[in-house]
Amino acid sequence: MPGSLSRPRFPFRLVAVAVLTLVAAGASWWYMRPGPAIDCNRMPPLAILATLAAFLIAIVFRHMARYPERAHRWFLTVWLFVAAATLFADFRYVRRYRVICRSLQQQFQQFKSQ
Repeated sequence: MPGSLSRPRFPFRLVAVAVLTLVAAGASWWYMRPGPAIDCNRMPPLAILATLAAFLIAIVFRHMARYPERAHRWFLTVWLFVAAATLFADFRYVRRYRVICRSLQQQFQQFKSQ
């Protein structure tokens, strides 16, 4: 089989970045799934997953410099967009419900002190 038609082999580090990005995106989706009520206990894990997504974006940029092959760069670009979408979605979710959860906590503390 000619070399130009064969599928490119991806190094372990690139596959590891893809797996970690998929896990972070899947966990974010799991925490943001709709429920019967707002669960304020989902905020800290989503903040951690947003931080992980930002870290993965940095790793992807680092690998872009290390792997100059075109196939590797396209592979990394896809996972860069997945990590960026995860970061954006986590941020929006936490920002949207932060005020509601904070007011619920204050009401609960006032009720508890009475």
